[in-house]
Amino acid sequence: MTNANSFPPQKMCGNDDRDILEGTPWLVANSMYGASAMVGSHCTSFDKVQNSPGGNPRVVFTSDSAIEYAANTDNVCKGYANVGLIQNLQSTISSISTIPASYDWTRTSSTKFKGNICFDFILSPTKGDFTSRSAQELMLWLQWEGGQLPIGWDRGPVATIPSLFGTSWKLYEDINTGNGMTVHSMLPDTQFSGSFEGDLKEWFEALVGLGRFAEGTFVNVGNAG
Repeated sequence: MTNANSFPPQKMCGNDDRDILEGTPWLVANSMYGASAMVGSHCTSFDKVQNSPGGNPRVVFTSDSAIEYAANTDNVCKGYANVGLIQNLQSTISSISTIPASYDWTRTSSTKFKGNICFDFILSPTKGDFTSRSAQELMLWLQWEGGQLPIGWDRGPVATIPSLFGTSWKLYEDINTGNGMTVHSMLPDTQFSGSFEGDLKEWFEALVGLGRFAEGTFVNVGNAG
């Protein structure tokens, strides 16, 4: 692992800017894929990689939004700041023994905000595929506000998971009309408040148990934001 102090801070305001942290499994990205529907700006800053008390390095990043409210694009996702994996992907669910994850967040502004905190992965029967309609998106929502709702909310939950990461969950599903990909969003009955820690392999196994995926499905993309 590269020394935790060897990465200079970087602020990114371009719609697809990213900072690859060489020697680590991560990149930090300002993924504003819906910028055409945005009035204002959004920037993501990589701050540092720090060593946690447990010895595992942690990426620290900041998201700064100055987006004006527009009623006609209120429900259009503008994008998000995220930390993405660039290693240990394109493996099947069955071949992954564990995905330990921890995520801490704070919000420093009291202005109105619509959004969520989540883990976001893309799985497919085909290794490396993250764009075709055979690929599927998995979202594990941790906290949300401002009326943010998942794709499929209007249809109601299609399944429940009674116990995972210390709470119960509801699963919402539908097709993202923008790319044709099916999205599976799990929302906790009790929102997390600023902190999460757990093994994300348990999330995948819960969906395998519901028949959404086979153990041989490839995990091709993984990020959190």
